[in-house]
Parts: sequence; structure tokens; C-alpha cells
Amino acid sequence: MASDSKPTEISSTKMFGGYNKRFKHYSPTLGCSMTFHIYFPPSSPSQKFPVLYWLSGLTCTDENFIAKSGAQRVASSEGVALIAPDTSPRGLNIEGESDSWDFGVGAGFYLNATQEKWKNWQMYDYIVKELPALLQENFPQLDTSRASISGHSMGGHGALTIYLKNLDKYKSVSAFAPVANPTNCPWGHKAFTNYLGENRAAWEV
Repeated sequence: MASDSKPTEISSTKMFGGYNKRFKHYSPTLGCSMTFHIYFPPSSPSQKFPVLYWLSGLTCTDENFIAKSGAQRVASSEGVALIAPDTSPRGLNIEGESDSWDFGVGAGFYLNATQEKWKNWQMYDYIVKELPALLQENFPQLDTSRASISGHSMGGHGALTIYLKNLDKYKSVSAFAPVANPTNCPWGHKAFTNYLGENRAAWEV
């Protein structure tokens, strides 16, 4: 792994006996630097934790869930590591990427864009492939073979679609107020048209 792809710790705070740690790395999948949070529960030297991926909603970053949810209390008592990635690529300066709250930056929809302008928006591959491999390689205390996935709103949609396409990768899925029918709501229609094109059949793949 290239040195700039290796995660660098940029913050750490103690919570419920464990630690919230934020990391930064370069993502070859997305073509930009990304941040993510891990909550590490209290541990013994040889302990390996199952992981729960949390996918946040529109306008969020990797910080919202970690700062607001209080999920660390249960994660600490149950011995589960929380993984909170960001919601989109950032810093690419694509024209229009920050023009609206429901598309572009902060609105990756956890899919792989097929339209040339948004070719870096490959959040599905980042969540399903790159991030788990990064965790497995750099954090031996995490057992990425015991993974579950959850999310809220746009992230609930992401959790459901990722789980249903990868039943062998996740032990469970849960979704809070998910965008469950995105092809028939304004947010989803806007995102899918721009990321995937006008062919609605391609939206269902």
C-alpha cells in the first residue's frame, strides 16, 4: 500500500472506556483524500472486535454519527467497533459539486457513478471494497470478517442496497428512516439522473 494511502490518525478522544479515533488517507477509488472514524471499545491485547459500518445521510460527514449518536456506550459494553466513513469524495472541485445540499459533496448515495463528470463518485466500491481492505491491513484488532452495516436516510438506502448485493460480507443490516424508494422521490431522481444517466433501467442494477 502506498504511504499516502495508509491511514494517518488525526484526532483521538476517550469515550466510555474506549477511543474515538479519526483517520485520513488517500483513496485510489475516489481519487482524493478521505477521512473516517473508528470507535475502538476497551480491549485486551489479543481481542479482535467485530465491526459495524455506519453510513450517514445527506449533508453529513464522518463526524455526525460519532459526535451525536451516543452509540459508543453500547458499542463499549458489547465489544463492537464502529466504523463511520464520509458520505462522498471531497476537494475535487468538480463544477457544481457544492451547489445543492442533496447532490455532489455530502451526497454520494453509496453508488458507483457512471457519468463521466462524476466518475470519482464511486462510494459503493469505497465502502464495499477499499475501506474493508484498508481496515484489515492496518488495524489487526478489527475482525472485518464479522461485519454488519447500518445507516440513516441516504445512508439507510446505502446500507440496504449494499447488504442485499453482498449477503456474504455482512452478518446483519439495519436502516433508520431510509430513502427506501429513491427512484420515486426528488432526492433519488436528481442523484440517479446525474450519477447514472437518464436510462432508468440502469438505476435498478
